[in-house]
Amino acid sequence: MVLFNLFVEFFKIGLFGFGGGYAMIPLMAQAVREHQWISQQQFTDIIAIAGSAPGPIATNTALFIGYQTSGILGAGIAAAGNLLPSLIMVLLLIKVITKNARSNAVNHSLYGIHPVITALILYAGVRMGIENDLFSQVADYPQYGIMALAIILFYKKVSPLWVIGLSGIAGILIYS
Repeated sequence: MVLFNLFVEFFKIGLFGFGGGYAMIPLMAQAVREHQWISQQQFTDIIAIAGSAPGPIATNTALFIGYQTSGILGAGIAAAGNLLPSLIMVLLLIKVITKNARSNAVNHSLYGIHPVITALILYAGVRMGIENDLFSQVADYPQYGIMALAIILFYKKVSPLWVIGLSGIAGILIYS
């Protein structure tokens, strides 16, 4: 039953999670809470690892959650459930968009989706911060320094690989 639930939940997430992997994080968090597959701390750790690992964060997260709940088979089922809707939609959208590439309605609708995707990503970050008491850890100033450094580096258009690497090194130096 767990394998079926993994497939169905990640299929729904893949189907309704517009905006890429980061926009899917709130949907994944809700599924994890509802089914109690893993703890909230484990979910946060998985997001951190999945975001740092090569490949799409949604697929990596599905793999990790599936593996934690049902081993290698669970990882494959969760990843397939997450990827299948995208594959189907892309194949359908290719036909629609190529036929209507010059349509203002198509271009305007795609443009209108951008702010929603940004809001979903921001929501995921704030929600994870609240659930992990990030904002109540007033005495943990180094953590805020690392966040500020990451924001500054992103603003200066430094490669995300450097930002992740430097943040990891800063965490090792500060917390070791």
